Order: sequence, then C-alpha cells, then structure tokens
Amino acid sequence: MVDAHLPRFSQAVVAAALALAFLFDVAAAVPVTAAVLLLSVAGGRRLNAFAYLYRALPIPRGELEPAAPPRFAQALGALFLGVASAGLWLAERDTIAWWALGWGPALLVAMLAALAATTSF
Repeated sequence: MVDAHLPRFSQAVVAAALALAFLFDVAAAVPVTAAVLLLSVAGGRRLNAFAYLYRALPIPRGELEPAAPPRFAQALGALFLGVASAGLWLAERDTIAWWALGWGPALLVAMLAALAATTSF
C-alpha cells in the first residue's frame, strides 16, 4: 500500500524534469530519471527518491492505495526512458533517429506522466 498522493507527486516530478530536459536540451536527465524509476520499482519505498522528497515536503497525506498500478507505470516509464537514453546516446545528434528514438519516447513518458498526475488516470 502507498499514499495516494505519492504516485501523483512522482509523476508530476517526472513530467516536469523531462519537459525541462527537452526544453534546455539536457539529454543526461533522461537516463538519470530512468535510473530513479528503476530503483523505485526494484526497491519500493526504500529506494524511491521521490518518496524521500515527498515525505520531506509539507504535503498533506492521502488515503492508502495499492502499490501495484503505480509500480507498473514506473516500470513502463523506466523501460521507455531506457530506450530513449539509448537513442539519445547512440544516434547521431539532430538526426531523425535521434529525435524519434531519443526524445520521442522521453516526451511520451513526460506526456503520460503529466496526464496521470493531473487526472489520477
């Protein structure tokens, strides 16, 4: 079980981080975000950097909800960001492959994370 506000907070942070990384062309933020999500999936609350940040902020706590759906979303996000990381580092910069395989999956994760954070979908 997990606090219902934690997944929304995590999704908002992921969406904002990836959007800012795209706007300021900071490709290194993509594998870092993928690693944070992967650690969250593998280690639960113990290795979830977003959970530590969430608990440190004065955010009202929510109801408890099952942890499986947010963990599945984090696993998919980590997978897509892993593909994006490979695309950004292996493809030649500013080519169609770099945009499609690099920033494409990263922006998809950002869009879906923003949707989930704002609509609780």
